[in-house]
Amino acid sequence: MNRHLLNGFAARLQIALLVLLVALPGVSQGSTKLTFAFSEKSAPYSALLDEKADGLFPDLVQLAFSFIPDYTTASLVMPWARAQYNVRRGLNDGFLTYPSEKRQDYAVFSADPLFTQDFGHLVYSVDNPNRDVIESATSFADLSSLTVIVENGSKWEENNIPGYLERVPGQHMNAMMHLLMLRKVGDFLVQPAEDARLIARQLGYSQKLKIRKVDFIPNSLIPFHIGVSRKLPYAGDVIKQIDAVMQSPEFQSQSSTLIEGYR
Repeated sequence: MNRHLLNGFAARLQIALLVLLVALPGVSQGSTKLTFAFSEKSAPYSALLDEKADGLFPDLVQLAFSFIPDYTTASLVMPWARAQYNVRRGLNDGFLTYPSEKRQDYAVFSADPLFTQDFGHLVYSVDNPNRDVIESATSFADLSSLTVIVENGSKWEENNIPGYLERVPGQHMNAMMHLLMLRKVGDFLVQPAEDARLIARQLGYSQKLKIRKVDFIPNSLIPFHIGVSRKLPYAGDVIKQIDAVMQSPEFQSQSSTLIEGYR
């Protein structure tokens, strides 16, 4: 093969390699886009609003990646079971969730939580005749004469609210708030403050809502970490950069302000 043919072949090979490199994820010019999957029915944390992902969790993930020029994010909302399936299969790149052992099998998680959900609150009505008992209680034992409204099928409530408390089950959080405020069949709920305020506002109960932070509810703090699918070849790099960002005082300040806005 003469020199001209060799030069021509080399030039075509170089062009083909450049085209291939540009097409590969993680090596294209500019930022690499990562898709994060969220639950479509978990307001105020994530929900579908005007055909877009809305809520605290998409906002927190977007804020974290705003400090990382190598990556940008797209947020998708869907049934939570599908979101987990998509991350496990690598169909979506990541999510924000509790890093259970099962999830750690298919996702790499940030060292620190991006958000901590706090169930350490008693939610009740300003008109409740047992308000003094609720506001003076220092243990669940002090509430033993009262009735708690629980979410039907909630394993967390089953494991962390004592069985000696009389229970009234509600099908979902809206129903639970109606049972508390309208039907008055129970004395209190155990919920994160941001959940209770959102539901009360949506249902018109804000003026009657009372929330008390207490320290006797076990396992009340649920950490939510950024997780990236192990199917992503550069998952380790993504998490390494996320861990670095979370140590930044500027990020910590902005994330605290964002979270407080939802509370």
